[in-house]
Amino acid sequence: MKQKSAENIIANIDLPSFGSYLKNTRLEKGIGLEEVSAATKISMHVLSLIEKEDHPQLPSQAVVRGFLRLYADFIGVEKDMLINLYRENLEENAIASSGRKRIGSRLNSWFRLFLVFGLLTGIVLISVHYISDVTIQEPLSAPESSKGNMDSAGKTADAKMAEKVEFPPIEKEHPSKKHRLLIQATDDSWIKLIIDGKMPEEYTLSSGDRLELEALNHFNILIGNANGIKLAMDEKSVPISGKKGQMVSLKLP
Repeated sequence: MKQKSAENIIANIDLPSFGSYLKNTRLEKGIGLEEVSAATKISMHVLSLIEKEDHPQLPSQAVVRGFLRLYADFIGVEKDMLINLYRENLEENAIASSGRKRIGSRLNSWFRLFLVFGLLTGIVLISVHYISDVTIQEPLSAPESSKGNMDSAGKTADAKMAEKVEFPPIEKEHPSKKHRLLIQATDDSWIKLIIDGKMPEEYTLSSGDRLELEALNHFNILIGNANGIKLAMDEKSVPISGKKGQMVSLKLP
């Protein structure tokens, strides 16, 4: 009789997602997160992100799979089963994210349509109200005897007013100053960056590598080896607290 593969067994068992499965197993065995961190050399912050299944804050999938194998070995769960749960969760998360984007796009389209309709309605109502309040009056004519005096006096007054009017100088718009970030690798490491809230970018660096980046507002940085990276922003050194191999997250400025 042939033995069933691990994937067939998983398909017939209703298991939780990978993060809750790890956390529940760890708690059932009375293992603290500090013990897992000490044994696997994975920081407490990253272990917490794994259990919360916070994909945007986690490093690349290859790095996470390596962390999951170390975690599984320490608490005694099947590694292949855990990796399969992780892949399924990634697929479900991608599908859910795509659905939310489609719904958000439709809501934004309807909102813009209602906004334009409301503005047009407001303009029409204001125009109708303004036209209804306007009354046309015939101009009063001045006596013939004083018309000449009024013309000369009016021209003199207009000339004096023109001399007194001073317009303020036009201020030139100055573009916002960008922040410059210099990254230098002193040892092998990887780094994940989110610049001004945009899509994250990840780099694998070797000793001697150098990156120069710019941002209008801020940088969110996740460093895989705290002792292997030097940072300088706007030509000022940025201190990094951490040991070799320790992950560190920073927000600059």
